[in-house]
Amino acid sequence: MNSILRNGITLSIIFLLLNTCIITISGDFSHSQEKSINQNSMKPGDYIKYIFIDGRIRSYRLHIPPAYENNESMPLVLALHGVGVGANAKNLQQYCDLDKKADVEGFITVYPNGEILRLSTYYKQPISLLRDFYYLLTSSREWNRWDMNSVDDVGFIDDLLNYLETILNVNSSRIYITGISGGGMMAYRLGAELSHRIAAIAPIAGSISGIGYVPEKNESITPYIIPPPSNPIPVIIFHGMKDEHVPFDGTWKKIFEWRSDELWAYIGSVNESISFWVEHNKCNPEPNIWTSEDEKISIKTYANESDNTEVILVAYMEGGHEWFKSPPYQLDTNDLIWDFFNRHPLS
Repeated sequence: MNSILRNGITLSIIFLLLNTCIITISGDFSHSQEKSINQNSMKPGDYIKYIFIDGRIRSYRLHIPPAYENNESMPLVLALHGVGVGANAKNLQQYCDLDKKADVEGFITVYPNGEILRLSTYYKQPISLLRDFYYLLTSSREWNRWDMNSVDDVGFIDDLLNYLETILNVNSSRIYITGISGGGMMAYRLGAELSHRIAAIAPIAGSISGIGYVPEKNESITPYIIPPPSNPIPVIIFHGMKDEHVPFDGTWKKIFEWRSDELWAYIGSVNESISFWVEHNKCNPEPNIWTSEDEKISIKTYANESDNTEVILVAYMEGGHEWFKSPPYQLDTNDLIWDFFNRHPLS
């Protein structure tokens, strides 16, 4: 009896997923009239949704604020989780408190999931398979932020945005991306490769460059660097000066200290990220600098006055690898993110 019940539940879940995928795929090819009908069906609230893209079932969490009205378009903010044990959309949504800001200011938040983290993809040892099983149990996810594998996460986000614009009344000139750690790195990459449709980005504790999972520290390896954007894109960067996971000055870093053998990654510095965006946005290389009264926060603003494109670095002197909130910090990340996004529609 228990076996029948378990099989029945399994079949129900499979049917639900397939049904969701069929609905999702049909939404991608909706005509304008159907699009209007789909948009009118979405109401304020929280959703867990699935979409079939590039031969994979992908998932995301969606929050629609109370002020959502179908006849008025609304900004949309994508928030990308980090990489590692327990890193996924659900945990980021609970951790970052961005939905509270969305409800006050009136924008839609979307939390996509990366693919299941698999250490054996990069390092083929028996213990890697055991670690993979643990990642699976904890729903740990990752992004192909440094083009390390065959997963097309840029295509996934691009297609997801296409689909969201069929079911929601999205202001297409006000689509933004933020993310932390590996999600911040992916936000950099998406800002570069989707600069034709992303209005601005806000990476937290990320880097534009790196080398992922190599069996030895090898400084002769050329790190991956995000490609040049085709359009200028405003960027606000948040980073803690005491971040040990993604160090401010960049470093070679040993992964998984518990291992007897070695597995290494290289992470580029914050200054490298700043220089990249200042150059491509043609900003003044001499920033305006603001420092808080307690000297624990520094904000450097690099401006291109001809087209209002900015690159801003918010450095928390006592900050670690975190989404900076008030309290204990004087300046709250979500307030600064939305103030920056709100000033920069797609030009």
